[in-house]
Amino acid sequence: MGDPLEALCAVLGDEARVCGALSGALRAERDAAIVLDADAIVASLAERRALNDELARLAATRRHLVRSLARARGQTAEGVTELVALQTRLLRLALRAVRPGGAAVYSTCSIEPEENGDLVRRIVSERPGVVPEAQEDAIPGRPSDGGYWARLRVRG
Repeated sequence: MGDPLEALCAVLGDEARVCGALSGALRAERDAAIVLDADAIVASLAERRALNDELARLAATRRHLVRSLARARGQTAEGVTELVALQTRLLRLALRAVRPGGAAVYSTCSIEPEENGDLVRRIVSERPGVVPEAQEDAIPGRPSDGGYWARLRVRG
């Protein structure tokens, strides 16, 4: 694979290239919608799906490379995911403040499963009175740079 840092830079460059192409696809889709060109809209949607899939693949590659770099520097997976511990503490504190029948919304600007659905599932398993009502993963380009949210209801 060569130097992991060079590979990471290449992946980041590829992500930037794909984001630029996605922006162009969205403009083409908008222009096609204005003139009601159904064939162009369908073609643009197909291109957008392919670009979103490529972004998701690049994000997974980036995550792998970052973890490889951390391991090469002697850091553990826990060191790479310090943010998860902080997010877990914050969500636990927030849920303690919610009255029975109330809800809390947990949201990130991350596409990392450990910071999103994995964290929420772990919290829900710890707290039987907390139930997820709704949640959504947004991968890059659908409709944002990526993120996650979950609404958690505290039963009385």
